Amino acid sequence: MDTVQGARLDVRYSGKPVGAEVCGIDLSQHLDDSTFAAIKQLFDSNGMIFFRGQSLTPEQQIAFTARFGTPDKHVRQEYALPGYPQIHLISNVKDGERSIGSAYAGDDWHTDLCFMRKPARYAFLHAIEVPTRDGKVLGDTCFASTAHAYDTLDAETRDWLDRQRGVFRYHRAQERKQQQRARDHARPPLTAAQKAATPDVSHDAVITHPETGRRCIYINKTYTFSFEGMSEEDSAPILKRLHEHITRDEAVYTHKWQTGDIIMWDNYSTQHMAVGDYALPQRRLMHRTAICGVEEFGARVLAE
Repeated sequence: MDTVQGARLDVRYSGKPVGAEVCGIDLSQHLDDSTFAAIKQLFDSNGMIFFRGQSLTPEQQIAFTARFGTPDKHVRQEYALPGYPQIHLISNVKDGERSIGSAYAGDDWHTDLCFMRKPARYAFLHAIEVPTRDGKVLGDTCFASTAHAYDTLDAETRDWLDRQRGVFRYHRAQERKQQQRARDHARPPLTAAQKAATPDVSHDAVITHPETGRRCIYINKTYTFSFEGMSEEDSAPILKRLHEHITRDEAVYTHKWQTGDIIMWDNYSTQHMAVGDYALPQRRLMHRTAICGVEEFGARVLAE
């Protein structure tokens, strides 16, 4: 097996608080321990990194993912790549009338699986097909650093937020999107087992990153409906102000996709959003893998 040698990385930073390209590495080849350690250190410190021009089989993507932890299986197994339950398809492609993947995945600011007791840690996306129109690449993905957002909050808001807990509601978030999805990519209703696996939960509104020790805001626009002990009405203006602070233009890196890209992000220290500026016949197909979370961040299941 070929091995990529050496721990010095050729890195091109985005100029934003998040986002860095690692150049000159073929992820289909085995990485020696020092090179892998350098990649992980960069990943933990930056929150989102990417590699251009990659061609990975499903087995290779799963194996690379597994070096970071235990690969997760998405709650929506109907959108798994056949034969590979660890690979979740992000796609607007159809097989007859059936959507083969999550067509509207991530179309507003969020962190992956934040509604679970142990939220997803790392996520990986491999671009198999990228939509274009008239030579323009569509379907950008935007990233923001929640660690930078916490660091740049005013002291009074930081102190208040440190004492709060966010309420996350997966079922409500799914219901909110049903009308949009019903037009052309309707999802099957959640099964009883899927509902049981995703009860409403609360998490600490600010978490400590286990590798860097940085404090990170852990609320987001899609899944956080309120602060625990506050009504949704009273929470709404505070949540709105925090969302605007996290995602202000100067803090956001926008990724322009190329076929073959592998991008990786840390759900503890970043948020992301997919830009839905394309539709069939422009095809988008991504292979997503993720690492199981182990931290609970004070998770508490809420009564129905």
